[in-house]
This record gives sequence, structure tokens and C-alpha cells, in this order.
Amino acid sequence: MRVADLEPLEPYAGRRDKAWRCRCNGCGRETSPSLGGILAGQGGCRHCADVRAAAGRKTDPGTAVAAMRAAGLEPLEPYATSVTARRCRCTTCGNEISPTLMKSRAGGGCKFCATHGIDLAGPSKVYVITHQEWKAVKIGIGACTGYTSRLVQHERQGWQMHQARDYTTGAAAYDVEQAVLGRLRQAGLTPFLTSDVMPNGWTETCSAARITAAEVWAIVDEETRGAEEPSAPRVGARPRAAVLINAEAAAAEMRACGYEPLVPYPGRTNATWPSRCMTCGHEGRPTFNAVRNAGQRCRICRAKETQAKRAATNAPKAGETMRAAGLEPLEPYPGSQTPWRCRCTTCGRETSPTYSNVNSGSKGCRFCALDLATDERASAEVRAAGFEPLEPYPGRTTDRWRCRCSCGNEVATRLSSIRSGTTGCKKCPRSGGRTDPATAVAEARAAGFEPLEPYPGRTTDRWRCRCRCSTDLTLTLASIRGGRTACGTCSRGATR
Repeated sequence: MRVADLEPLEPYAGRRDKAWRCRCNGCGRETSPSLGGILAGQGGCRHCADVRAAAGRKTDPGTAVAAMRAAGLEPLEPYATSVTARRCRCTTCGNEISPTLMKSRAGGGCKFCATHGIDLAGPSKVYVITHQEWKAVKIGIGACTGYTSRLVQHERQGWQMHQARDYTTGAAAYDVEQAVLGRLRQAGLTPFLTSDVMPNGWTETCSAARITAAEVWAIVDEETRGAEEPSAPRVGARPRAAVLINAEAAAAEMRACGYEPLVPYPGRTNATWPSRCMTCGHEGRPTFNAVRNAGQRCRICRAKETQAKRAATNAPKAGETMRAAGLEPLEPYPGSQTPWRCRCTTCGRETSPTYSNVNSGSKGCRFCALDLATDERASAEVRAAGFEPLEPYPGRTTDRWRCRCSCGNEVATRLSSIRSGTTGCKKCPRSGGRTDPATAVAEARAAGFEPLEPYPGRTTDRWRCRCRCSTDLTLTLASIRGGRTACGTCSRGATR
């Protein structure tokens, strides 16, 4: 754990899959990885992993400046992050605004030049209206002209005009409205209506029982008098061209980021857009926002790149571990859980163990571990168990092998069953084939393990023992018979 830059805060629990409370030496935070995950090449601190991932996704400052200028905005402050507002000057109207890079990439721009919402550069008015049935008072702003104006919509819902005042610009009206709302909220007057009753404009409502329309209008008068030239026009004029994302330009940007759109642009930057990765061919549903703002790439390609980087980092250590176990790699390191083609330096045969198994102390070569015994050695094992082979060894320990028991009965047993202590003969008067506890203890000591508790009774039961290096661990008699002679600590020490 210390090699992984983690300082344990509690003793080792004895199991590789159990969470182990540690402190990250990099950031100082507490984390609880498992020893098995660390041995498999995983990172120990999630916070540090998130910081590294965020640094990899951060937009280059030069790219951010170019994107803002392409949207008609000249940055006045250094770039921080894509979601941090920074002061800019609109190159069209000359006003200073504070947009984020994410909103700018999503099609947003200067609020004074916008073709939707309140026209901050054109004439507007502040109004106070009342609703007798709902017993509510509301303040609002808008141009209040045309059939689709917000005030006309409110009148259709039963609102009645109390008083209104014209302003030269929407920006001045907006400043007065926000100042009035701020004073109302400070007085504890929270929104009275809900979005279910009034979907548009419910946040600017108050209870008529707590404040009257005349009192609200008095606050409007005070804020208007206190404002600096509230009716002064803003610099520049509002352009009439719609600021919308072009479908062809959006598709071209997706292709530049490695996606081939499968359907036309959905019309919204936050809507999923079925696309095909141009690298691996995987079909996904990213959003235009995620691809454009966060640089989101195909998840399959990201996973492969992450695995490749991790494999490149762990490859030298993995090669040393395999060679220390008597295995010469025949191909590059594929990962801790992927079979790795190697040649055993003892018997010369090719085998494909995983690095995780070898690193935890398992025998790397299955031939040397008797997983595939030769005919002579297999025949000797079954004869020692009281069977006489009636045919050549089938080749695998799990294949059925026709033999004759010492009682004269012909059976079809398996070498793996004989190794685990099962006779396979139903007519044999011998006991159920259980391994004698004394024999099991002798086998464990011969392999370098000292039992700390009585033999549990079955070869597949976990048995608490102490390795020759004084490390406590749990293993099975079956693994000892399969060739295990060391614990994970011993195998790691051999590579240092």
C-alpha cells in the first residue's frame, strides 16, 4: 500500500478483497481501497483520480479564447474553467457581460444582442399586477407590445394592471425589477404561487395578504429614483439575426470530434444525438453539449485508452514478477486479469496465466502444477488412491477416466476428484474418501504453511494458516495440492 502512496490507518484484515482504511499521501484524504484492487493496478485514491481526469479534460486557454471570439465576445479576464463566468466585451454592441464558455459554446452570447427573452437594448416597462381570485401581487418587465407579449398572457389568466412605467432600455427595467425582488426577499416575502398554478412568472409573486400592490409600486419608485440613469440607452443596437446553431455546422463539429451522426441534428444542444464512433464503430447517444464543451469521446475508446495507459505503467513490474515465477512473457502485458501467453522456463511449455493469479502466489505453469498431468504421473496418483487405470489418461484432470477400484468395482472417476479425496466408488466399503486431518496438516507443512486451526474437513474449505514469512492467510488444501507454496507477500518480495 505504501508503494501505491497510501499509508494504512488500521491493521491488515487478512483478506485481499476487504476494504482497508488508508490515508492518501498525495492529497491527505482518507480512502478505503482493497489490497486486491491495488495489486491489480487500480488507483487507491478516488479524489486524486478525479483531479487527474479533470486536468485531462480541461480546455486549453488558447482554445477557450478562440471559442469566445468566434461567438463575438472579447475576453477581459484569464480563462479559468468552462463553467466559470468571466468578463467579456461584446464586439457587436460594446456591452460588458459575464458568460461561461459552456453557455457560449451552446449557442449563448451577449444578452443585449439576444433575439429571445427580454430585449435589454430596446424599450421596456416595469409593471405591477394583481389577481383577485389568487390573492396575489406580481412584478414583471417586458416590452408589452404585440399579441404574444407577457403582459397580454397574464391578462388572459385574470391578472389586472395596477401600474406601469416605461424605460428606455430593457436593461434599466431589469435592474429595477431585480432590486425590488431583492428587497422583497430580504423582507421574507418568498414566492407565493407555484409553477403548477402559474408556469411562467411564479417566482415574482407575493401574497396580497402580506403586501399590497401599492406598497410594491412604492418600492419600484424608490429603486427608480436611486438608479443611475435608469432610462439611459445602452451602447449599440440589437441585431435581428437569430443566434441559433446551424444543423450542418453542428454535424461538422461532431465529425471533427470523431462522431458520425446517424440522424439529423435534434434541435437542442442537450438532447441525445445517435452517432457512430469513427474510430471503433460503436454506436452511442452523446449530447452535442457534452461533445462540444467537455470534449466527451466514445466510452469504448476511452476505456481502451485507460487500459492501455495502465498496462504501459505496470508492464515493467509485471514482467519482473512473471520472470521471478519462472515464466517468460511471449507478448506485451495485456492487463492484470487477461490471460498472458508465456513460456515456462522449467518445462518449456506455453501457458497463459493471469498476472493477478501469479502475483498472488499461484503457480504460473499449469503443467508444472499438475493441472494437466502426464499419463505416468496421473496413473501413479490413481494407483496410490487404490484404483487401476483401464485406459490411457484422458488428458485433463476434469475428464472422466475409466478405472477399477481395489474392491473390484469398475468406475468412471476424475483425477481432480481423487486429488480432493473422493473415491468415486459407490460400492467400495472404504470411508467417504475424506482426507485424514493429520495427512492434511503434513501436506500444508510440506508446502511451507503452518496451520493455525484444525483441518476444516474438506479440501475446498478455507483453512487459516501462517506462511513461512509469518504472514497469516486463508487457503484451501486443494490449492496446496495444485502447487501453491507461497503467499502474496512472498511473491511480491521476490520481485523487489
